Amino acid sequence: MMTVHEVSELTGVSIRALHHYDRIGLLHPAEVTGAGYRLYDDTALERLQCILLFKELQFSLKEIKDILDSPDFDYSRALDQQITLLQMKMNIWRI
Repeated sequence: MMTVHEVSELTGVSIRALHHYDRIGLLHPAEVTGAGYRLYDDTALERLQCILLFKELQFSLKEIKDILDSPDFDYSRALDQQITLLQMKMNIWRI
């Protein structure tokens, strides 16, 4: 288990952002201690890795939450669509 501080240092995601992700239900810690410390396990870190990937591909936090919470969501299709959208944006910027 890692503290929010350790996760922040490891990933480069601010503590404030990690707290925000918890508040909006995007990334919950695996455990909260009696003293209120958030602890993250490997499963939470994997989810954070997915969040960061989707953010890099310019998905909104709401879209990311919907994606990660949907059991039947097609990740490959969504990624393909987002890549196509980004390529279209790049072509527009070149004009």
